[in-house]
Amino acid sequence: MKNKPQYAENIIVLVRYMESYKWFVTDKEIWFLDLKKRITAYIEKGFHFPNPNDFSERFDIPIVNENTAQEFLEHISDNEVKIEEFKHILKQDIDTDISDMYPALYIDFDQKVLISYYPEPASYELYVPDGWNGYYKNNVEDIPEQYWYWIIDGKNIFT
Repeated sequence: MKNKPQYAENIIVLVRYMESYKWFVTDKEIWFLDLKKRITAYIEKGFHFPNPNDFSERFDIPIVNENTAQEFLEHISDNEVKIEEFKHILKQDIDTDISDMYPALYIDFDQKVLISYYPEPASYELYVPDGWNGYYKNNVEDIPEQYWYWIIDGKNIFT
């Protein structure tokens, strides 16, 4: 695992793209799907952005949607995490805070949906591409059960 989940730093994200599901642990900032909307909102609130058209920190992809997903996912492919790796951390790493291990986002590029359960006021759901739906809710019920890494020895550790 390249990045260890860490509250408010590196988040856990499940992505569905072309009927395939993959888990990632990455820096939280790359998951604002429509950076143009986010920058516009901040500028409207009086914040200054020195170069609002510079998206180089996210691979020069201003909007991650169904059309740019493949390129984006290729850039972060080394951040993919297998379910077994999560389970190993949950079983073995006594220093891991359970809040670090909760899935922050579920992004479905096939259905054009982002579901955020990120506890800080980041509001990923507000910055989804046009034609998408963004929600803030507990997302574990929306994740197919075969991708639930939080079932350890038959017990749901999130309940």
